[in-house]
Amino acid sequence: MGIKVKETTPEQIEELREKFNNKYASSPPAAPFHPTDIDRIRNDHLWLQRFLEMHDLDIEASFNKLWDTCVWRQSYGANDLNESQLNQEYLKEGSVFVHSTDVDGKPLLIFRVKLHSKSKNLDELIRVVVYWVERTQREQHLTQLTIFFDMAGTGLATMDLDFVKRIVETFKQYYPNTLNYILVYELAWVLNAAFKVIKALLPPKAVEILKMISKKDISQYITKDNSLASWGGEDNYEFSFVPEAKQVSPKPVAANAGDDEQFADKKVTFANTAPLVLKESNINEMHTPSEGMLNIDPKEFVNFNAKNAEATLNLKSIAKSAVTYKIQTTSPEKFRVRPRCGIIQPNQSASINIWLKSEHKLSEESKDKFLVMAMVASGGECGGSDVAEMWRNKSPTAVDVEQHRLVCRFEESKPKAPPDCPSKTSKSCVDSKKSAIGHDPASAMERQLAFTQNLQYVTLALLLLLFAGFGFLMYQQMGHSSTCPKSTAYSCARRK
Repeated sequence: MGIKVKETTPEQIEELREKFNNKYASSPPAAPFHPTDIDRIRNDHLWLQRFLEMHDLDIEASFNKLWDTCVWRQSYGANDLNESQLNQEYLKEGSVFVHSTDVDGKPLLIFRVKLHSKSKNLDELIRVVVYWVERTQREQHLTQLTIFFDMAGTGLATMDLDFVKRIVETFKQYYPNTLNYILVYELAWVLNAAFKVIKALLPPKAVEILKMISKKDISQYITKDNSLASWGGEDNYEFSFVPEAKQVSPKPVAANAGDDEQFADKKVTFANTAPLVLKESNINEMHTPSEGMLNIDPKEFVNFNAKNAEATLNLKSIAKSAVTYKIQTTSPEKFRVRPRCGIIQPNQSASINIWLKSEHKLSEESKDKFLVMAMVASGGECGGSDVAEMWRNKSPTAVDVEQHRLVCRFEESKPKAPPDCPSKTSKSCVDSKKSAIGHDPASAMERQLAFTQNLQYVTLALLLLLFAGFGFLMYQQMGHSSTCPKSTAYSCARRK
């Protein structure tokens, strides 16, 4: 079935391809896109078709999402993701795997929700999900999939809204028109409110393919011979992880791909891996104390505006010769940086714009950081072969590389208390705190879900009390009846 979409034309696909080629040639990304993705765009129509279908044939919207997706895939390492890079416990326990097909022949991405635990690391779980999607699309050339949420035996303890929301967001942002169905099997009545939240997160088109099913109607979507025995089918499959078959074929090289060997903007990690609590005493540990090439404003932080999630870094060269810089981050999937690299002449400045993507938020405990590196340059432009050559084999820890470490934060992350508050419990303080907290639809639905679940518990308790009272009355009635003489057929004789 799949999402109902408008039909694309070869001319529209070619227009989108040409738009991509022009930008990649004139303003290439600091980190070149993966050769596999370049090859898909330039020598295949299916991937471009999916973006056009998902955005109602809007060329500009399709192009922007295509470019953002390529940036994410490069930073995430989606094309090269393999089992050795995954949490082995999550991979082999069988809570997420691909097996069998639906009635349209699309592979089933199965989630056995009863095996899930809210204590698991969501980033590592999503990495397992991305691995299965990428592996299946490598094996069956960008095939669509059907998500199958097996909710049998699932209760409130294993129902994790955050995990399901991350799954939905991943497909919505980076896998356009990849889903054939979203099947929810044997959903318990106490979890109905939870899936109202999930439904609200889906694009309108995806709501059409969301189906609540049970053993009675599963055959409409999965034939009996393809259904697992636990679903009432004839497939006795038991999950056991089988490594992906190694492909010997070389990496594809797209025509006119340009210099795909420019320096890569890989994820950077800092020496101090323990969570960092910012204090005046340890600020200097995160910043190169001797500044001989660049002055950075601000020095220690990337200050994001709380309203639009944007930040600006001002770099000024204080060296006597031209300086080249390069910017990396611990979380490349979260941020968009323009420009990522460049050359600054003596006493000149450059402004770097950083955006926090709407689908992400800053990590707690100051885990999101940026690294600004600088070294003496001979000239050139950002993205040119000279800058690429300078940074290609350059170690960030080289003695001639200056480093500046900055921590990400919101400028207005903590609402200020009104000055006239005599205490934390005063009414004006409470009102000001309430007004400082934003209310988004998902949060409101989660609160409604919690209220509904509590109401269900109260209703169940009242029913139990009602049955107990009814049983007590029946017991009393039976005890009264037993005092009547056995010889009396209809009623007890009146006592005088």
